[in-house]
Amino acid sequence: MRGCKEGHCFCKPCYVTALLEKKSCPACRENVDESKLLPNRELEGVVAKLRMRCPHAAGGKEDASPPAAKRAKLAPAAFVTMEELRKQLRERFLEAAGSKAEMEARLEEDRKKRAGCGWKGRVAELPTHLKMCDSAPVECPKGCTVARKDLPQHDDSCGGIEVKCSHCEQLIVRRSLVEHEGACIDATSECPNEGCSVEYRTWAMNQHRTECEREEVTCPCPGCETRLLREDLDAHVEAMHLGDSAGQQLQRLWRVNAELMETAEIERIHAAASPTSWVFNWRADGWVRGFFESETHDFGQGVMGECTLSTSERDACGDDEPVIGFTVSGRAKCRVHATFSLLDKHNATLRQVCEIGTADAPREVEEDYECLSCGNPFTPTADEKAQSVRADGSIRLRAVVRLFLD
Repeated sequence: MRGCKEGHCFCKPCYVTALLEKKSCPACRENVDESKLLPNRELEGVVAKLRMRCPHAAGGKEDASPPAAKRAKLAPAAFVTMEELRKQLRERFLEAAGSKAEMEARLEEDRKKRAGCGWKGRVAELPTHLKMCDSAPVECPKGCTVARKDLPQHDDSCGGIEVKCSHCEQLIVRRSLVEHEGACIDATSECPNEGCSVEYRTWAMNQHRTECEREEVTCPCPGCETRLLREDLDAHVEAMHLGDSAGQQLQRLWRVNAELMETAEIERIHAAASPTSWVFNWRADGWVRGFFESETHDFGQGVMGECTLSTSERDACGDDEPVIGFTVSGRAKCRVHATFSLLDKHNATLRQVCEIGTADAPREVEEDYECLSCGNPFTPTADEKAQSVRADGSIRLRAVVRLFLD
């Protein structure tokens, strides 16, 4: 109990709360400061004689039991149905299985454990009791808070003790073990694709799924949204997008890029479409340093070609940005016109990033093996990076290449 110099008394917590708003006594409005509050020995003596129970008794202000567990009451065994018994166990987060006798014993044991401290006495005796109360919270050497009576057996479950990860055998604080094991790079898991039962470590699973024949993928051809297994992709592309429909496929691609070119140029490209045209679709492992190649295509007459994306260290010219190119081999003399595009997450063209030659003036190939690029590295914007990275961390690129072999 605390009061002002005029004798107006309140319990100290209430007085301090009031003083946070206004530095005056709530009764007489006399100026008062927390440090100058006066004790009322007579009232303290009255309060000290009041009887109370330990605050660590079940249902006390410091009882941390779940609300549902506090409410659960065990009725006489003869009147408790099996369903009610299981419900009470579940409310207390206990195993709800076994015979009726086993479940009743489990519930009774938990009730005793949750009963808390049974001490009752006078307010003045509380400080002395709390120093030895078995239910009072204490801190173990590793920082866990447990009831004093549970401290001797606490080592078996202490969250601060270091234990070995079952995957990498690294020592991990027990309270963090579940989180660590869930993300441990040495943990193994089975491929989630139906029909594929191979196991890989966590760090390798994403790479496996980019190659797994049982992974469901979207057809990479422009305008086609067909979803199918990777093992069926080649047959689908060959049946639906190549052969007699190759010219139509090429025209669809140019229609996707229509906003990037002049109408007259598109018409010239359509008119020039021939069996020596090819659509390359390939992937890279995101915007990381590396050298990524497409499949190799045989254009006929011994001429082979493939596309590349280089994001390597600085080259001789000092370039550090991605560079796209086309490699042609098998013939010393030919001409090439190619356009390269970056695709978004849904295989739509995000931007044409490079062009080798033009529709009117294809690039001349002078050597039997020659790597061609536009000579200008491109820099993807932050927005383009966000739109282009797939769920598996990869990006997709597309090239339309025409070779003039005459």
